[in-house]
Amino acid sequence: MRFIFLISGALLSAAMCIAPASAQVMARGFYNHVEDRISFFIPGVTSTDQIMIEEVVGLTTRGGNTGTPPIDHIARRHSYISPNGSIYAVTSIDFKEDYPAHHPDLQAAMATAATEFRQRGEVLLDSGTRSDRIPAHILNIRLPNQNILYVLLILHQDDEMDERRLVIAQVETPPRARQPGLFLSSVGIINPEYFGTEADHTLWRVRYTPAGPPIHGQELVATQPWGLGEFEEVMSAGGEAVPD
Repeated sequence: MRFIFLISGALLSAAMCIAPASAQVMARGFYNHVEDRISFFIPGVTSTDQIMIEEVVGLTTRGGNTGTPPIDHIARRHSYISPNGSIYAVTSIDFKEDYPAHHPDLQAAMATAATEFRQRGEVLLDSGTRSDRIPAHILNIRLPNQNILYVLLILHQDDEMDERRLVIAQVETPPRARQPGLFLSSVGIINPEYFGTEADHTLWRVRYTPAGPPIHGQELVATQPWGLGEFEEVMSAGGEAVPD
C-alpha cells in the first residue's frame, strides 16, 4: 500500500494546483472548501490565497477481495507553511466513485491510513476518538529529523447525505514548536445543504447528537464553537436542530 505524505515547501509550490475560487472561501476566520467538505482554522491564515492546493494520491486501498488491483484514490491536499516552519495539510478523500456504502475496504480506510503513518517514525500517541461525534483517530509521531507529526483522521459515512469520505489533517512541527491543538480541534465536515444559506451560522458544520446511532434529516445538527465572530450560547452548547 502507498500513502503520499507531506513534501517540502519548494516541491509543494511547484506542484500547486489552485481550485476554482467558488470552491474555497474564508468564513468566521475559517478556511472552507465546500466541494471537499472540509473546514478548518490555521492561525495566521486570513485569505484563501495563502492555502496551496495540489492533487495527490491520498490513499491506496487494496481494491477488494476479488483479485482486482489496488486503487489509488486521487484527492486534493490543502497546505500551508507557517513562518516557524510548521507544515499544515488537510486531504479530503471521496470514496463515492470507488466504493459503495459500507464496503469493507471503505470501513478499513482509516485503519489503513493510520498504519501508514505509524511507519514514519516513533509513535508517541495512538488513540481512537471522535470529532463532532464522527469516528476519528489521532497520532503523534516523532520523525527521524526529530520534528513532531500530529495527525487527525476522520472517517465520515452518512447514507442519507451520500457521504463516504476520509479526512486526513496533519501538521509537521519543529521539535520545540507549540502543539497545534487549535488547528486539530477545528477540523470539521461542511454541511453543503446549509453552508452559505440563511441557516449557515448555526448549521454550516455536520455534527451528530451524543446518544444512539448517527441520525439524519431534521435531527441532524451542526455547530462550531471555534473561530472568529459572535456565537449565541445555544450554538456553542451543541447547536440547533435543522428545521423541518
